Amino acid sequence: MRGPRISVVFSSFNGAGRRLQQMLNSMLAQNFPFDEWELIAVNNNSSDDTQQLLERYAKELPMTVVSHARPGKSGAMNAALTIARGTLIVFTDDDIEADANWLSAIAACAEAYPDFGVFGGRILPNWEHYPDGDPLLDWIPMGSTFAIADQASSGPCDPTKIWGPNTTVRRDLLGSDVRFREDIGPLPGGLFAMGEDTEIVSRLSRMGVKTFRCAEAIVHHWIPASSVTEAWVQKRGERLGYGMPALFAEDVPKGPKIGGIPLATWIESANWAVRAALLYPLPRSKKRFWAIWKYYYMRGYRAGIRRYMPLRYGSPQVKQEAVL
Repeated sequence: MRGPRISVVFSSFNGAGRRLQQMLNSMLAQNFPFDEWELIAVNNNSSDDTQQLLERYAKELPMTVVSHARPGKSGAMNAALTIARGTLIVFTDDDIEADANWLSAIAACAEAYPDFGVFGGRILPNWEHYPDGDPLLDWIPMGSTFAIADQASSGPCDPTKIWGPNTTVRRDLLGSDVRFREDIGPLPGGLFAMGEDTEIVSRLSRMGVKTFRCAEAIVHHWIPASSVTEAWVQKRGERLGYGMPALFAEDVPKGPKIGGIPLATWIESANWAVRAALLYPLPRSKKRFWAIWKYYYMRGYRAGIRRYMPLRYGSPQVKQEAVL
C-alpha cells in the first residue's frame, strides 16, 4: 500500500487556549486530497484541553495524535518523525493558518524541482492588532523576530531564509539519523536557544542539499499584540543571542578568555551596555532601541557560550549527545 505524499508535523504546548483550533480549521480547508497526506500532531506535555481538541479533530482529519511528555518542541518533533510516512515532511507550528492550496503548492513545487531537497514557503503576518503608526516595525528584522518570510518570488534561496512554520524536507534526506537537536528550540519557561529549524536546514545544506523558496505555499503566522512591544522584541534578542554559539560555533571569537568568555566578547558586551545605559533615559528612537536590543543579545550570547561551547570542545561522547 502506497504511503501518503505529504506528512505535516507539528507540536503543541497548551495550544487549545491560543490558536490551535484556527490552525486545525485551516487543515480541514486544504484542497489537497485527504488520502494523499497525513497530519501528525504532538501534544507536548499540555495541561489544558489540547489533547481533547486534537482528538476531536482527528475524527475529521487524516491525523494521528502523539503524546510526548518531556517538555521541548524539538524532542516532540523528533517523536513525530519516527512515525511520519510521507515522501515530503512539512514542518509547521500550531499558531499558523494555511491557505487552502498550501499543500497542493508544496507538492507541485517539489515535483517541479526534483534537484532541490528543502523548500520554504511564504510566511505572512497574522496580526492580532497591527501597530499602525508605530515605527517599531521599521526598526526590526521581521524574519528573526516574528518568523516572517514574505518574498513573493520563487527560486533557489539561502538556507538561513527558510523558517520553521513553513519548511518542507524530502524524507529520504532525513533518513533515520538527521533529527532536530534537542538542546535547541522552545521550552516552557526560562531562557532557551532559538533556531532549531535553522540548524537542521543548515546541516542539510552543508551535506549538499539545495534549498528552494516556494512562494505559492503560504501560511499566516499569528502575532499577538503582546509581542509587538519594544520590551518583548528586545528580550527576544537575548534568546537569539543564546542560540548563536550553538548554531554558529565557528564565529565565536578566539583568543584569551575571562570566566570562559572570550575577551573580545566581554569588550563588545561592555560597549553595548554603556550605550544602552546612556540612551535608556532618552525618548524612543531606532538608535536607542538597537542599543538596548544589543545589550540583551550580548547577554544571551555570553550565556550561550557557557552553555554550548563546552559541548563543542568536550569529549566525543558529549559532542555526540549534543546533536541527538
